[in-house]
Amino acid sequence: MTKKFTNLHCIYCLGYFENLTKDHVFPESWFPDSTPKGMEKWVVPACLKCNNKLGKIEEATYNKLALSVTKDEIAASGISEKIARKYNPSTAKDECNKNRKIANIRKIIPDLYQADKIPTNAFMKNCGLKENERDKRIAVFAPFDLLNPFAEKIFRGLEFKFRNKLIDSNIRKIEKIYLPIGIENIASTEIKQLNNILNANGIKVDNGPGFIVRHVVDKYGSSLYHVTIWGKIEILGSVSNKNIVLN
Repeated sequence: MTKKFTNLHCIYCLGYFENLTKDHVFPESWFPDSTPKGMEKWVVPACLKCNNKLGKIEEATYNKLALSVTKDEIAASGISEKIARKYNPSTAKDECNKNRKIANIRKIIPDLYQADKIPTNAFMKNCGLKENERDKRIAVFAPFDLLNPFAEKIFRGLEFKFRNKLIDSNIRKIEKIYLPIGIENIASTEIKQLNNILNANGIKVDNGPGFIVRHVVDKYGSSLYHVTIWGKIEILGSVSNKNIVLN
């Protein structure tokens, strides 16, 4: 069992607390069924207020991103079934639960549309269509209003986990890019250069098949991270000092 965090700073608000909660770097509910039993699920110190606030963001983000996975993806095993239960009124336990599921559907409908090819600002899913309907792709817009604070939370967690460092926004900055799956295929010269750095000098750490992290630290003390979630969603990010001047 992980030891409780005491007399430390919350990695999000940076406040100092005698007792802090344990916040999972990757939300515990996001781990797929394929996660090995007994695998450590990374935790970091967070105050109760930040933990509760981020928990709501994680849930809202999950409700959209989980629509992007299919049943045959090992890195996302069980995720599509779980999210289907959340939206399917026929699985309701009672009338109140049924109404809640219907309300969830109404919330997500404005973010869904049919598409013949993958748009750059959306995640795709066949949404359980029958074999003869597989050409009818369903897109869900990437919820950047949720992804931005969610990605920042992940990078703060990884920076503490791997480097035992806090990110003071007055001194250090987080920059992030959301990528289609397979960054080696991205045409951008900058992204190719970053990928080459990760391939040459980075360390790869798997937190189960659902979450894969590659990271490296440069001579200026800046961190570069590449995070893959469910084998489907990729986030490339850096944490650097604001006052660095490159010669």
